Amino acid sequence: MRTIFFTAVAFIVLGSCSGDSETAISSQVEQPQDNAQAASQSPEVMPTTEPSATPELQEPSVEKEEPSELDDSEGSVGCTSSGHGELRKEEMLESHELWLGTFTGSSIEEGYKLLSGGSVPDGLLFKGVVHIWWVSATDHTIHHGILSEGILEDLGSISVDGQIFSGMVDPDVIELDDGLLGLTVLDGFDRSGPPGPICHLRSVDGQHFETYNTILDKEERFDPSIVIAQDYWWLAVGIPSEEDSLTEIYRGINGQDFIFQSQVEGAVPDISYFDEEFQLLTCSISGMRSYSSSNGKDWSLDQVTPFRGCDPSRVTGTDLFLYKIEQGGGKEMAPPLPGEPAKPIN
Repeated sequence: MRTIFFTAVAFIVLGSCSGDSETAISSQVEQPQDNAQAASQSPEVMPTTEPSATPELQEPSVEKEEPSELDDSEGSVGCTSSGHGELRKEEMLESHELWLGTFTGSSIEEGYKLLSGGSVPDGLLFKGVVHIWWVSATDHTIHHGILSEGILEDLGSISVDGQIFSGMVDPDVIELDDGLLGLTVLDGFDRSGPPGPICHLRSVDGQHFETYNTILDKEERFDPSIVIAQDYWWLAVGIPSEEDSLTEIYRGINGQDFIFQSQVEGAVPDISYFDEEFQLLTCSISGMRSYSSSNGKDWSLDQVTPFRGCDPSRVTGTDLFLYKIEQGGGKEMAPPLPGEPAKPIN
């Protein structure tokens, strides 16, 4: 956000995250908590998978790999520190609220607010505990927390390669076959010009990550979501636009060599795999769009649900559902558009 162009791109990336950088602040700033009443109305966590034991993170498994060879990857900067910056307060994020509800079949229950000043959440059930990651308004870093009895405990900013910095956004977390956690992010948010690429990190505990590899390096692709199914990695990325926001689906092998498969309407996607079927949620001006597919390439639109939030994210391993709303909006929320924050639909 050092130039007018970068500010415009920033609105796209965080679904209404914009505004000028404020004075750098300490990483110890406390996250605001607005969940005193949450325990009494907490949705019941219904595990759908058995947690697996987590091994120690071995050094060879976190060494950086060469970026995937992509047709349009010329000029790639890779997963570097060129788009990282000092911690700072992000004013526009202060109007965002993280909410937790339930998503069972096609039925959505809105639930309750977890906290104010957080955006683009993702979560999963890990070792029997619900873990949540989001971008915090307090310092514009990815925070990690755990949900206990309906209350979200903020464990603070994650570290990447031993450092805490601003510049990685749109967290999406999966548990790998070896028990490690894989975090996919949009990197380079603090670079002058368009952010990118989409990078993959690894962790034992969800708090301390190491850079692993570049997943995709194409401009104007945001909000990555990953699922591993049918012996492949499946990546969904959003392309917001003023008229027709889209989501692209890619298929890769072991987190690399992603090849385009298809696209659907709506942006800020969440892709998952249940009962031998792919499911995809996207955010559109007409509401939240639910898709399904048997092969990850041919998608059917199941329904469009009027919804006052955006950034949908199922909590893997449960029937819980994370999303973001505009503080005090109370109406359906359009997806983020270039050059302006997301706004409730009139």
